[in-house]
Amino acid sequence: MLEATVFDLDETLVDSAATWNHVIGAVAACHGHPWSPGDWAAIQGTSTAHWSAYLAHRCPDLTPESAVTACVDGMVAALGHGRFGLLPGAAGLVATAAGRGPVALVSASPGRYVRAAAAACGLVFPTIVTGDDVARGKPAPDPYLLAAHRLGIAPERCLAVEDSGSGIRSAHAAGMTVLAIPNTTTARDFAVLELAVHRAADARVAAGLLPSLVGAALGAGAR
Repeated sequence: MLEATVFDLDETLVDSAATWNHVIGAVAACHGHPWSPGDWAAIQGTSTAHWSAYLAHRCPDLTPESAVTACVDGMVAALGHGRFGLLPGAAGLVATAAGRGPVALVSASPGRYVRAAAAACGLVFPTIVTGDDVARGKPAPDPYLLAAHRLGIAPERCLAVEDSGSGIRSAHAAGMTVLAIPNTTTARDFAVLELAVHRAADARVAAGLLPSLVGAALGAGAR
């Protein structure tokens, strides 16, 4: 049995992708670049360093840093207006995992947004790794390796719950067992799905699988 569960945030626990697309597109439009589906396809699931550089390249009066600030401001405002929230079953999935061992949150997104989203959605993670914490983000293994280090548990003893190709690759490269809840893009990427030992259609199905994969119920006596 594995000892800990490490979760991705965007589109694994919260339905944020459409809002990210809207917010980044609005920032781009304000700075003279008409946002297109092709732009979104080029950055979806990538690291903050990648998408902020992409946006700054297309909006010369933005720097990567100012692009991040503007977009995070927009996402935090969207949270405040309730424009997105938890995916169905996500709260129960996290609660099930927390009842069976330590949990952590690993996101490629900026820290201010990650912590705001977790707080707004009532998600409590003693250990959080964000895009601000590592020089190399997903798909490099660094974010998941850092989470394992902070948990004090070997990555080989951790279950990673992910939706995206970059996240699955990152967790697999770190040596974690991957439970994939594939998004619409990942569902068609069979090479990536081969890296996931377990798959679930959604968070509710994942919650049903998790007790067979991680720990024993906390507080259960020895038998």
